[in-house]
Amino acid sequence: MLRIQTTSSEAGIRMAVNGDLDVSGVPEFHACLRQVLGTYRPGHVEVDLAGVGFLDCAGARSLLWADARVREWGGGVTFVRPAPPVLRLLRLLGFDSALSIRTASHVPLPQPTAEARPRPN
Repeated sequence: MLRIQTTSSEAGIRMAVNGDLDVSGVPEFHACLRQVLGTYRPGHVEVDLAGVGFLDCAGARSLLWADARVREWGGGVTFVRPAPPVLRLLRLLGFDSALSIRTASHVPLPQPTAEARPRPN
């Protein structure tokens, strides 16, 4: 099950992704990002991947998709705190050269303003 918690601050929008970002979780990730872009029109989005335990190729491609969508809105996106297996896959695919990836978060952690509902099994 994928859970996404969204928070906003003066520094930007933070999306904390928890669970498996795989072919079954990609539609929810896309929907959440669309909602964020429609609600906040962010200058910067930080996607926290620390809670992602599994990332498949569909999930990795969704990160490229997210980067493109945020840029279309005139913003930027940084993917932070990926677990070692997640970072390894992104490096093997060469996505680390296309995406802004950091091992630490730079956006303060305010109280949640919205939370995506878990999908039923």
